[in-house]
Amino acid sequence: MDTIRVAFDLFYDLIKPVVFKLTDKDPQTAHELFIKFCKLIHRFGLEELILDNKRNNSILPFELSNAAGFNKNGDIPPTVLNFLGFERVVVGTVTYDRWDGNPRPTIRRYPETESMVNWMGLPGVGAKEVAQRLASYGNHGVPITINIMSTPGKQGNELLRDLEGTILSTRNLNYVNRFELNVSCPNTHGKSGEMDARDENLRMLDYMLKVMDKCLHHYQEAYFKVSPDSTSADIDDTINVAKEHNIRGVVIGNTTTQHNKKYIPISPMINGKQVGGASGNAVYTNSLKVQKAYDKKIKDIGKDWKLIVCGGINSLERLSDRLMYGANGIQIYTPLVFSGPKLLRELRGYKK
Repeated sequence: MDTIRVAFDLFYDLIKPVVFKLTDKDPQTAHELFIKFCKLIHRFGLEELILDNKRNNSILPFELSNAAGFNKNGDIPPTVLNFLGFERVVVGTVTYDRWDGNPRPTIRRYPETESMVNWMGLPGVGAKEVAQRLASYGNHGVPITINIMSTPGKQGNELLRDLEGTILSTRNLNYVNRFELNVSCPNTHGKSGEMDARDENLRMLDYMLKVMDKCLHHYQEAYFKVSPDSTSADIDDTINVAKEHNIRGVVIGNTTTQHNKKYIPISPMINGKQVGGASGNAVYTNSLKVQKAYDKKIKDIGKDWKLIVCGGINSLERLSDRLMYGANGIQIYTPLVFSGPKLLRELRGYKK
């Protein structure tokens, strides 16, 4: 079992330079190839044989899941991601309506700094199609989180009905026991026409959480996902709003629009303006800073909210840092692109 997995991990390292070169102009193509591979091994019932390993049996002091965007439309079967090393599968961001997002290419890699920038604009097939895909996997037994936001461009009551529609379309699916409200994406157009609608979303937070209060089943947890660019005022405001609702935790964070030249030497530009949110090493410092602030504030108000954190967690040392400051779970995406699936085996080997 372990021999085949080690061989698979080595194979990823071997083909990565070739795949990176062939997909340099549109890195999204590489992820689409990965999705096709996952579907293929699932179709032939090979995911356990190829991906399982002894580390998957480890009892971890934290929850390990993929970050939103990795399995945006539920294309990857939950069992594949489970055998890969994830205990929970995050699907989304899911919007009620189908949305094409921004014209491709919308991703740029920076292999030398293990960072990425994306300005995808929240594309997706829509909640009903995602629900059909998840239902097709049957009795898979893997806990599912649905990461949700309204279809870009919607405002006011239309926005709230959009969120409600997404929840109602997915809440009765097998193993869906958590919803994650994404108010942190910097790449979606708002009412103002600007690409970054995070401030508009935060102003609607109270109303959006009321929708979650009303629509979720009693056994389903409500989380909200915040930006690594959050200011002290943002943190105070979100906590003051969220503490009046049935919140179980906070996810920290998303991508950052603060492009540190150390990691993003040349930012993507459209019409003379910098675009995109940076991930991987480029977001680690910001994400950890915001995590520390939320950890302190949550303790100050006496809430038992859980902290799920992501952003550049690519080593046991960084995992230890995040656990030190209150993390109950971690999410992985960009580090998996650069480090390969062996990273999950390494993280599952964590010992206090």
